[in-house]
Formats: sequence, C-alpha cells, structure tokens
Amino acid sequence: MKRLILLPLLLLLASASVTVAAKEKSDNMKPRWMTSSLPSPKSPGYIFITAQGTGNSLEEARQRALVNLTTKLEHERGLVINSSVKVDKEASRIAGAKSSVTRQQFQMECTERGKEIVITCRAVDEYWEKNHGTYTVTELYTVNDNKRPGEGSNNDDIRLTTSYGAAPVFYSLIPGVGQFSKGSYVKGGFMLGGTAVGAAAIILCENQRADCAKKMREKPQHFDFYRNKKSQWETGRNVAIGVTAALYVYNLIDAAVAPGRRRVVVKNRSYNYTLAPVVYENGAGVGLAFNF
Repeated sequence: MKRLILLPLLLLLASASVTVAAKEKSDNMKPRWMTSSLPSPKSPGYIFITAQGTGNSLEEARQRALVNLTTKLEHERGLVINSSVKVDKEASRIAGAKSSVTRQQFQMECTERGKEIVITCRAVDEYWEKNHGTYTVTELYTVNDNKRPGEGSNNDDIRLTTSYGAAPVFYSLIPGVGQFSKGSYVKGGFMLGGTAVGAAAIILCENQRADCAKKMREKPQHFDFYRNKKSQWETGRNVAIGVTAALYVYNLIDAAVAPGRRRVVVKNRSYNYTLAPVVYENGAGVGLAFNF
C-alpha cells in the first residue's frame, strides 16, 4: 500500500534524474520549429529555412551552419554566392522575458541565372547540443525569396515566445493535456500518469477499507484485527486523495505559468499614427506620432 501511494513521487524523481543525465544543450526542450513544421510568413518576399553545423566550439558550429545555409541555397535555388557574408546588426535578446526579438541579419551577394542579386538573411532562432565535446547547432533563418516580390521578413513582426496563452489551462482540466499542448511531453506524461496512479490508489484503498468493514460484521471474533486493517486502508485512502489532489492543482498551476516549448510567432507589422495637439513656446500646432 505504501509503495502504491508513493509511486507518483517516485515517478517525479525518475523524471528529474533523466533531466540531470541529459546532455548539455541550449534549452530543455527543442523549439517547436524543430519538432513540427516551420513557421509560415505573413507577408510575401521571404521564406523560413533551417541549417545545421557542427564544430569543436559553439562559434565554429554557427559558422558551419552559415556555410551549410549558403550551400543549401546554391543547390535548391541555383545561386552562386559571390562574396563573404556581411553582418548588418547584432542579435538582440530580452533576458528573462517570455518573448524576444532577434535582429541579426546579413547580406550575401549572389548570381542567379546571370543576374546579380543581394540575398538578405535573418537569424531568427537557434538550438544547440554538446555531446562528447562537439557542438551541433541548428539555426532558423529567414531568406528573401525573389520569386515572391515584397519587402522580406522586415515587413513582419517575428518574435520568439514560450507563452501559449490561456488555452493550456483549460486543456489541463484533463491532467497532462495542457503540458502536451505546450510541448512538455515528459512533464505531461508525469501529470497524466501520476494522477491515474493516484486515482487507482484511492479506489484500491477504499475497496479494501470497505472489505475490512464488511468482515468486521461477518467475523466478530476478529473484530479488532479487521478494525486496525480498516483504519490503515482508510489512512492510505486519505493520503492518496491528498497526493492526487495536490498533483492535480500543481498540474493546473504549471499549465498556467510554466514556459512551454519555444515557438516563433509571426504577425503582420502594424503601422498606425496619432494626431495630437502640441503647444510650443511661441504658438500651437498638431503633432503626428507614427507607431510601428
């Protein structure tokens, strides 16, 4: 009985040990663009593409990923890269925030069907793992697609986020489903399995308690023995109810506040303006505030 009641705790410890034993990596979970389909652009003029590189250092792996990107573009689009990469801006990440914006982009001078063109690439996100001293980096880029005229990825608002809104909270009414929707499959499995084990423990303890109560009436000569057994199973049932209820509440809280698998959110960049009266030292006028 004690083993059955403590099984959810053992499952938690087992999942923690798996996490500790995992190899070194940039994030606990791979980004959603690695586990499912790539993001879809909202504006014409660019595409999302991935490239991977390995190296003895993180910077070397990133450089090889960039080389593999150029090779991929040459094979898929028939481009000829004429010059080295020119970095325009550095990446900007919001430390500790649930969302961030990356602004690292670079240009490549290329030739396509004899025509000189400039391809603008933008590094959106990356994921890396270190295994036996070797780094493997997977990068997500946006690349201008001259087959689709437009202003490229700068025309869209592209952000990284680990937030999934309120939906996971409603999903988590069924234990674990909220975590599954955020890509936390191990945690979701623990929530679902732990709650199921807890419910089974409650049913088992209650059935045994009821059986002991019945035998107290049927075998009065063993009344004290079955009364003690009944008390033990009743205690086990109450403990199982408490553990299962605590796990269910934790499941709801975790679905609401815990970060999920990082994903890319693409929105049309909004432009709006506001007219407001402005008072100067020598007069008054109307001010135009342009937001983008």
